[in-house]
Amino acid sequence: MAIFIPSYTYIYERHLRVFDYFTNKEDLVFILPKIWKAKGGKLIVKPPQSSDFSIIPAWAPFYHSRYPIIGGLLKAWMPNLGTILRKLSKPGDVLLSSAEPYLLTTYLYSRLCKKLGLKHVFLTWQNLPYPEIASGPKLKIKECLIRQNINLSAGALCGSKQAYDVLKPYLNSIIRTEVIPQSGVDSDLFKPDIPNDFRKKYNLENKVVFLFGAVFDERKGVFTTIKAFSKVVKQVPSSHLVMIGMGPLWQEARELARKLSLGDKILFIEWLPNDQLPPILASSDIFVHPSEPRQGWEEQYGWSILQASASGLPVISTKIGAISEAVLDGKTGVLIEPKNPQALAQAMIRLASNSEVRKKMGEEGREYMLVKYSHRVVARKLEKFLRSL
Repeated sequence: MAIFIPSYTYIYERHLRVFDYFTNKEDLVFILPKIWKAKGGKLIVKPPQSSDFSIIPAWAPFYHSRYPIIGGLLKAWMPNLGTILRKLSKPGDVLLSSAEPYLLTTYLYSRLCKKLGLKHVFLTWQNLPYPEIASGPKLKIKECLIRQNINLSAGALCGSKQAYDVLKPYLNSIIRTEVIPQSGVDSDLFKPDIPNDFRKKYNLENKVVFLFGAVFDERKGVFTTIKAFSKVVKQVPSSHLVMIGMGPLWQEARELARKLSLGDKILFIEWLPNDQLPPILASSDIFVHPSEPRQGWEEQYGWSILQASASGLPVISTKIGAISEAVLDGKTGVLIEPKNPQALAQAMIRLASNSEVRKKMGEEGREYMLVKYSHRVVARKLEKFLRSL
């Protein structure tokens, strides 16, 4: 049985690595966009090279969700997928589309699978009920596509327990459903105590280093972090904040730091490839990720959070979306209400002032990640599910 995977997600090597831990790799066939535009089109990504997997580049004309009229309905659709499948697949094979069930892309793939006798599987991260984020014709279209895709599919993967709860009212008695993310965390890459000169390079020796790593936009609490840190330095003068990322709020964030006289206390580093992050995480003390809800969206997984846990860091984040599944409040980190600089500052001061608590939370966080979210664990669950359909 072959498993075909047309998905832009796996064009990123950090996600593709989960399949390194599959028992049988020979029958995996990835159909990936030959060119994918990320970060608002500023970053061009091409399929990775691999000797373990069959990777077929394909044209994907729609790469975001802001197109006139259609929005994101056709995001990552590859028009020539049918040609590829007719040539390579046989009835009974599996196609994992890794796309939300409310997308037209998913419907086109599930219809194609039905015609070719393939078993279709979709993936959902949606963690807010659809009636809360849409209404009128838009809601009807979403729910129609969801029901059609469920009826045409053999399986559904839910990236979180919250995503399963949202999908559950639409499920029938035939489709098989499991809570499994589409990728995990590379615990061999992200780990504590990686030798490096990061602290020495930036004069951070003997400092309490807070690390923020995310897209600089309204969803990630960029300004909340800076405002909270302005309170922290008054209580913990040895503290320092490192902010890594890129996005529309990059310049505004730097300007806010300047206005708050934090120029020598905050280090801004533009976006870095994923494989350059492990030593920075290993050199930091506390990871800060105060995610905020915005326009019908709440954090759906939190890869950066789990990478921080894998690196042995306690995490300070917020009580929204699926974050409570990634961070165990009081055990692997601290969860606060979103958009609350004062609460964030208090949590930061608490951890900055107690190295023993930091150490214990970091150890608990890595253990939790290893048991539930490592590539090895996710791969085992994902392979078992796909091969059992």
